[in-house]
Amino acid sequence: MKRTLKALILSLSMLASTSALATTEQYGTLLSGSFQPTKSFASLSVTGSGSVYNFTLNAFGLNSLFTKDAFIGVIAVDINAKLKPVISNVTGGSPVSIGNGKGPKGAFEFRFDLSGSMGTRLTDGESVSWTATFAKPVTFEGEQFALHVQGLTNAQGRSGWYVNSASPVPEPETLGMLLSGLGLIGFVASRKKKTNA
Repeated sequence: MKRTLKALILSLSMLASTSALATTEQYGTLLSGSFQPTKSFASLSVTGSGSVYNFTLNAFGLNSLFTKDAFIGVIAVDINAKLKPVISNVTGGSPVSIGNGKGPKGAFEFRFDLSGSMGTRLTDGESVSWTATFAKPVTFEGEQFALHVQGLTNAQGRSGWYVNSASPVPEPETLGMLLSGLGLIGFVASRKKKTNA
């Protein structure tokens, strides 16, 4: 029985070490700039683990919260390594490429650029999805992501960087894995108790 419990603990620790990420975050808290909107204006969903992550960014309320010219031009990324991914499977309202520059406060390793030639960019009511593949496994750190809203009025400071408005909302897959692991631990513990009785 001890051998089974040790194997279970080892399996759970290996699962945790893959750093699976499944989250949807709402953006609207000012990190750098001068204009604080009254509510969230974008959501970012990220799923994946190891070296492959899938992203979906939805923009909403940019026109009503900022101005009709507002757009999301950049997502700054904070990871545990100075690696830049290869982008693939881009679909939606804007292109996605890798850019230099660390974003606000120098705490970010690289950025996803969401604007391209001929004025293509992510505006109100649009979404974009893509896959980022890193050369090695990575984990996201700190604020993780910061969105740069551009095209603002002079009174709004012309641009601003925004972070997650609240604690990340775990996806059902993450909660399912957690509950399965806890159930398995409880099952093994109850069997051990019966064996010792």
